[in-house]
Amino acid sequence: MKKGIGLILLVISTLILVSCNSQQDKASHSSHYQKGKVTIVEYADLKCPYCKKVDQNVMHKLKKDYLHNKNVEYQFVDMAFLGKDSIVGSRAEHAVKRIAPEKHLQFLHQLFEQQPKDEKTWLTEKRLDAEIDKLNLNQDKKDQIKKAYKTKDSQAWKDAEKDQERYKKHKVKQAPTVYINGEKLKDPYKYKNYKTKIDKALKNKES
Repeated sequence: MKKGIGLILLVISTLILVSCNSQQDKASHSSHYQKGKVTIVEYADLKCPYCKKVDQNVMHKLKKDYLHNKNVEYQFVDMAFLGKDSIVGSRAEHAVKRIAPEKHLQFLHQLFEQQPKDEKTWLTEKRLDAEIDKLNLNQDKKDQIKKAYKTKDSQAWKDAEKDQERYKKHKVKQAPTVYINGEKLKDPYKYKNYKTKIDKALKNKES
């Protein structure tokens, strides 16, 4: 009898602990949300092949269906942990985001498209400059972006460092990891999983 009661108490304690951890995890990812918005946060690395899969399977539809909505916000947190060139790529995408924010998602897509199948160094200044040149921007903005990501202690460098601090603070261990309003997405490769959570959050916002 005592063993049975002990087992029940153990199960209850475990459930409470899991619930608390879940709430703490959700809370820890809430500080970067815009009030009143449905916020999608993707922790990724430009060298991660699984992150490329998210870009291919999800991002075009997500952009088309939701990212024009003022009530939905997407945040790309560049973990830049898969090689020394990862941080160079992070600085470049942050420079684009800061100087030409309307081209940021396009630039990310271009870089994922350039991702090779092997693990070699490929996020070089030559490659990044070539991708910046493909953007539909005037030459002055292109030059500003190139200068920003190559200049030590520029805002692009600081933004890249903040992303690394952010994923470490929230103890994110793998890329890709996606949160929608603080809730971790179990399968970030299927668009329907995003749609279900976003639609539910938007509906709750309206009610």
